[in-house]
Amino acid sequence: MKNRLGKVFKVMLLTLTLVLMYSINVSAASGQASIGSKNYATVQKALTAVKNGQTIKLNQDITVTKTLVSKKNVTYTFDMNKHKIISKVADENDGTFDIIAGKVTILNGTLNGTIFTEKGATLTVNGGTYQQIINSGKTVVNNGKIVNKKYSAFCNYGGSLVIKKATVKARYNCVYGEKGTVTINGGTFGNYDRTCNYPVIYSEKATINLKGGTYADSYIQNVVGIVYNNKGKVTISGGKYMGDCGAIMNYSSMTIKGGTFTSENSYVLYCGANSTTSITGGKFIGGAYGSVIEVGSPRKKFSMTGGSIDVRMKGSAVVCYNNKNNFTLDTKKVKITGDRWEDVSVRYIG
Repeated sequence: MKNRLGKVFKVMLLTLTLVLMYSINVSAASGQASIGSKNYATVQKALTAVKNGQTIKLNQDITVTKTLVSKKNVTYTFDMNKHKIISKVADENDGTFDIIAGKVTILNGTLNGTIFTEKGATLTVNGGTYQQIINSGKTVVNNGKIVNKKYSAFCNYGGSLVIKKATVKARYNCVYGEKGTVTINGGTFGNYDRTCNYPVIYSEKATINLKGGTYADSYIQNVVGIVYNNKGKVTISGGKYMGDCGAIMNYSSMTIKGGTFTSENSYVLYCGANSTTSITGGKFIGGAYGSVIEVGSPRKKFSMTGGSIDVRMKGSAVVCYNNKNNFTLDTKKVKITGDRWEDVSVRYIG
């Protein structure tokens, strides 16, 4: 009996050893990524080997200490396969995934570093969670979640950025437009928490088209607005913009064709010095502050020939500073409602 038990034990031990060896070999063979039936030890090796029309599939959660570089001029899909890419790249400015050339579609996972789309390259995002996307080429976000606890979520330094649908939160700007063109069709955009004192959408010199979406600023004393146009060109044709202190700030060229704008504790729209503002539509709803729209001086042009203004707290619909030059408010075409102070639609100061 003793010998028989010993033999059984030896057989069990041998079987367990073979199973463990097989598991280790399979794990080693699978590697970090695969293309079809071929496995690659690292994602970088898969990026180097990928061919036109292929799909790279991530096989496991990985941590990268060097930037993943995609420089082949091919079209491929990078499926993160519900896994995570954790960045421990020493210099954050180097990014986690650098797309130098080609057309890349990424989806289905989490990447907690920065993705660079370089000039001449194309990135399409079809879902997933990301920390930051910096574009100088062409980036299209069909769906996804971008959350940055430290910096801006999107930075556009050139080329074209199109956001069709996304959930975006950031410590700084949800979208920072240095140059190039940014188009937003939908999604939700807001501050990471109530300590963020930055505009949700900022244009330095970019052309920004806001066609839809919901934009909210939760900082109580934020005076920079939800949309801040410094030296760029901004067109708003839809969306909801809700702020505590100022919704829209324009110091350059802005056209408003639609959308709903509210501000609880300040003006809804401020047109600064040297600004050109054309309003043909949209709903401007005042809060506790006295006026809904304020027009500074010296302005290049202010024209409102459509849309509506809802005045609260016995304020004025529009305040115009210094003089009436280059100022137009067509009260026959603009619907003005609410509790106005002494029924004043326009108050001139200075």
